[in-house]
Amino acid sequence: MRLLFEASAPVSARVERVRALIDDGWVLDAFLGGEEARSYVDVDHRPGIVGFQGHWWYRGEISAEPSPDGTTVTYRVYNIARRSAWAVPLANRLFIGYRRTVREAVNGLARTIESRLAP
Repeated sequence: MRLLFEASAPVSARVERVRALIDDGWVLDAFLGGEEARSYVDVDHRPGIVGFQGHWWYRGEISAEPSPDGTTVTYRVYNIARRSAWAVPLANRLFIGYRRTVREAVNGLARTIESRLAP
């Protein structure tokens, strides 16, 4: 498994509250766009981290760590391909703007989490 992309964003909430949203599945639904999208990926879960795999090469993980201002949410994209693994980084270089898209998705997720946790 090789890390291809990583993006993080701050969340103005305590890490325990953010991890609770990860642990109950809410964050994954918010990130993937609902329950229907889950039918296309395999999901695994460790406390405070949700992982999801799809297609022949892709694994994503969302985690939350404490930070001085609350929490940092991180999304990592891994290459899990066993065969033709050399093709994944090459193909990803052709996805112009993918790195920016990953950053924007994480920033959007962070704002969505804050909205969910707002009083």
